[in-house]
Amino acid sequence: MQTLLTSYANSETTLERLSAICTTKFDEMDQTIALKRDQRDAEILAIFRTNRGKALTDEANVFFSGIIGRADDRLTSGVAEQSANSGWLRLVSAIGGLVIVAVVGGAAYGAARYTRELRDTRDEVNALNSQLEQRVATRTEDLAKARDRAEVLLSEVNHRVANSLALVSSLVNLQSKAVGDRASKDALAETQDRIFAISLVHRRLYGSSDVRSVDLDAYLTGLLDHLRTSMRSQVHGISLSYNIEPIDLETDTSINLGVVVTELVTNAFKYAYPDGVGEIRVRLSKLAGEQAELVVEDDGVGKADGAPAKGTGVGSRIIIAMCISLGAKIDYRNLQPGTAAHLVFSTKPRRVIAA
Repeated sequence: MQTLLTSYANSETTLERLSAICTTKFDEMDQTIALKRDQRDAEILAIFRTNRGKALTDEANVFFSGIIGRADDRLTSGVAEQSANSGWLRLVSAIGGLVIVAVVGGAAYGAARYTRELRDTRDEVNALNSQLEQRVATRTEDLAKARDRAEVLLSEVNHRVANSLALVSSLVNLQSKAVGDRASKDALAETQDRIFAISLVHRRLYGSSDVRSVDLDAYLTGLLDHLRTSMRSQVHGISLSYNIEPIDLETDTSINLGVVVTELVTNAFKYAYPDGVGEIRVRLSKLAGEQAELVVEDDGVGKADGAPAKGTGVGSRIIIAMCISLGAKIDYRNLQPGTAAHLVFSTKPRRVIAA
């Protein structure tokens, strides 16, 4: 009761009065009960006739009616406030639901848009890849055809160069037969051997699938076999032996090396054995670091230090020029007896060396 009345005005006065009424009424009831227990009915009747108890009850009822009214008013106000709050809650819930729906809808739309854009982008990338693959395939096919045409043309060029050099060699041979002077004949024969060394490369390139390099084993073997046949037709007592390791070398470098071999073997044949008996040895071996060594040696009369070169000196100048092209320097060593020419050169392609 005290808790209920604390929010109203004059609540303390009302509580004090109501408490006094209740206390008086309870005292009267206790007195009546005590008189009845003592069988003092006359005094009880006198108390009833005063109507004091009824007056106290009526006064208490007035207070209780006011309190109940106030409680009803408070309850009604609370219900109204609760109804209002419930309305606000429903409104906020509805707004929150709309916001959630909007957020979910926006997220769904964004995801759908992202998926669509991703699919469109993927389709564009696939289309570009297909176009690029088609262009690459077409370009590759064009390059393959161009390469095949270039190889055919280059093979034809090598064939025609070899035929032209063979024709030149034949003309030199005819000229040699028409010359009566022995020195001139020898000079023309040397020229013919040089032409053969060059033409042999082109002849081998004509039948090769790789026109950029030459197999030195096959090339030098063919060249030395030709030189041996040529020597035997002139002097039967001089032999030629060789040991060639398989090495691949660029075409231009191979031609220079072939000319050097021809000159060194020819010089040894002409000047190492005045009595016409002896052996010329040719060796080509691999070295470390992508290098190779050419050795042409004999056991003939040798060459004294400071002695002038025999012959016209054309062969020596050709050797020097070819060594410069090879980026190497020839080294002559006295074997006692005989002479050995050592040439160390690089087997790397020139484009790699330049890089």
